Amino acid sequence: MSASGPGPRVTGLETEFGVLCAPVGPQAAAKGDLPDVERAAALIFRHRPAGYRSTNLFLPNGGRLYLDIGDHPEYATAECVRVRDLIAQDQAGRAILAAMAQRAAASLAQRGTPARLHLLANNTDSAGHTYGCHESYSVPRHLLDDSPGAQGVDGGSGEAVMAVLTSFLATRPVLVGSGRPLGAGAANGNMDGPGAGDEEAAWGLSPRAPHLKTLTSADTTGQRALVNTRDEPHADAARLRRLHVTCADTTMAEPTTGLRSAVTLLLLDALEAGWDFTDLSLTDPLATLSALGESPWGDVSAATIDGRRLTAVDIQEAFLERLASYLDDAGVPDFLRGAEHLLEDLAPRVISALRHHDAGSIDTEIDWAIKRRLMRAQRERHPRLSGEALEALRSRVDLAYHDLNAETGLAPRLTAQGAMARLCEPEEIERAHHVPPMTRAALRGAFVAACLEVGADFSVTWESLRLDSPPTAPVDLSDPLATVHEAAEALTERVKHLRPEEMHRIDLVGRGGLGAPG
Repeated sequence: MSASGPGPRVTGLETEFGVLCAPVGPQAAAKGDLPDVERAAALIFRHRPAGYRSTNLFLPNGGRLYLDIGDHPEYATAECVRVRDLIAQDQAGRAILAAMAQRAAASLAQRGTPARLHLLANNTDSAGHTYGCHESYSVPRHLLDDSPGAQGVDGGSGEAVMAVLTSFLATRPVLVGSGRPLGAGAANGNMDGPGAGDEEAAWGLSPRAPHLKTLTSADTTGQRALVNTRDEPHADAARLRRLHVTCADTTMAEPTTGLRSAVTLLLLDALEAGWDFTDLSLTDPLATLSALGESPWGDVSAATIDGRRLTAVDIQEAFLERLASYLDDAGVPDFLRGAEHLLEDLAPRVISALRHHDAGSIDTEIDWAIKRRLMRAQRERHPRLSGEALEALRSRVDLAYHDLNAETGLAPRLTAQGAMARLCEPEEIERAHHVPPMTRAALRGAFVAACLEVGADFSVTWESLRLDSPPTAPVDLSDPLATVHEAAEALTERVKHLRPEEMHRIDLVGRGGLGAPG
């Protein structure tokens, strides 16, 4: 067991958003006049930032914005080391998309179709389809592969590490789930009076949980897994792998998102340093996770492989206690600077709230607790509401909570009222609109910004840069932590000094459009 922590790793978030177009005003458009989801998503991307000609945009802040399968707008943050940078990047991406939707709605109104476009940072739509928030973590290849590693990890350890990770991920929603309203009859919904029935019992901890059917899978669209195992490191494949976590709830409160990343990063550090968590591996993680979709407090069975009958809360508490010991041993890692309180203060308070069935101490910081507080307030305003009407109200609260629209979404108002806590200062988020974190993203962002400034055609992936007009050989960026790269910097300088006669717009027909100005 190592007394010093591993070196830095990069992490990122990818968030898919639902799209809804609704009429507004006294002379609201008929439903037939409104764009459907496909047209609405395309309209939003017609109002993308200036300088792009496709729906696949690598941005000067290092992030990526694109239209994903199923007409879901998606924003992927740049590679980050620090949790605060990650949250700032995530919030900046949401703001960029929300501004695009606002401009798209204004264009509809100018054409005589007054409508409001809603981007929903949630996990399910009315048809029961699910979409998600994915997390990426760079890890040494030996950690996930079944081969000996430099830290003395035994052969075959990859399987054991994955068993620990999936058990951790299956129980993690008790800490950082976004919460979901349950179906008819929950919480005695047919009863009258604000004190009739337990409103908490009408809410489960995770909307994503019921849709996850396998622990691991290389399939990115067919099988909903906790971890996608496709070997796509976006880095030096001989040295690194990408842990691609595909089971997260999409969250709105910055402390919730920050805690999710912080505790996962710390677990990876501890595993890499040789700490043993195998006694916390579960016999059936999927069964535990599925039950959390219906559980208000995480009191669901979690049987370990060594025969203990625990609950999901027990498992997460055990992980947190062991990680606290690791933190004492290794010291505070750089990724946690400015966010130490998430693990040292917030996480223990969440466990205490779950134990005591009282979320009052966390209902400005943790999504599932914030939603329940909002709903209790609605019950007090509508004490005689019951049955389908009450169920519809819960659904409206849930949708408004995840709505990015500044006029109808709850998050901006809650934040302004101090009813939803922040992790980042507004200045950090504003900076993240334009400035990439100090990783390889800084090299990519500088190149993209230079190309946009002069109008040059370019192609970009996570690990390469290429100038297309005039054409150049691609520059590979295989180290996600690199902030200095002679070839990349030279290419950026060349772009800055291009003359108009050296450039011409290329035909995008048949191209993948990777980063090409749109």
